[in-house]
Amino acid sequence: MTVDLEPDLGSRECKSMHVVIPRLLEFFDQHNIKATFFTVTSLLEKYAPEIKEISRKHEVAAHSHTHHWLNPVNAEWEIKKSKEVLAEYGIECTGFRAPGFITTKDHLELLQKYGYTYDSSFARFFPGRYQNLTLPGKPFQREGMTIFPMPTMIYPAVNSGLSYLKLLHPFSKVFPKPYMFYLHPWELLEKKELSAPKSLVNSLLLRHSGKKAWEILQKHVEKAESKWISCREWMKLNPQPLAQRHTH
Repeated sequence: MTVDLEPDLGSRECKSMHVVIPRLLEFFDQHNIKATFFTVTSLLEKYAPEIKEISRKHEVAAHSHTHHWLNPVNAEWEIKKSKEVLAEYGIECTGFRAPGFITTKDHLELLQKYGYTYDSSFARFFPGRYQNLTLPGKPFQREGMTIFPMPTMIYPAVNSGLSYLKLLHPFSKVFPKPYMFYLHPWELLEKKELSAPKSLVNSLLLRHSGKKAWEILQKHVEKAESKWISCREWMKLNPQPLAQRHTH
């Protein structure tokens, strides 16, 4: 189970931190779920107590510092800064997820340079953004690092994110559970609590928000046959090196 903790859709604010996160943590407790919260670390400037509270029960990993897509100019700074900020607040961080699943050619090299041990940034085909057509559907080892691939565009589930379950509901009810799930807390806000959409994509992301999103999440979690754990817990349960897999 993974959560992308970031500013609300189309906003620099994070209303979901107070409206959604307390309820989400309670929901995770009720279902015995341990999650990885990939966190935009600039949020610590305003929400340090809330994020430190999350870290007491769940894993906190990095989702960059500013949530800007990585490019050759900003990638190293974003990767380094987000880890440094978490360390300043006493939060151990070993994992990273790039905003938008956009990476640079030296992505893994930079992660290794700054002490990360795993990554969850690589996603399967999406024209113009990421095109890892041969990406495995389960965790694998690459260049000495554990890779948790995003299970996107894997038939018949299409995607493992709450955004897609909401968008394609009710047809998504028959989707099987991929090995990893991800959500954004702002998806659980009511539409009236979010900024007006500025694009078609944002309009689609708002479909079935709020109460309906909670219902979809509940049913998806409950139909899982196995326990929901964090990336860090998975690595503890799978200490043996995985087979080397190379993607292009």
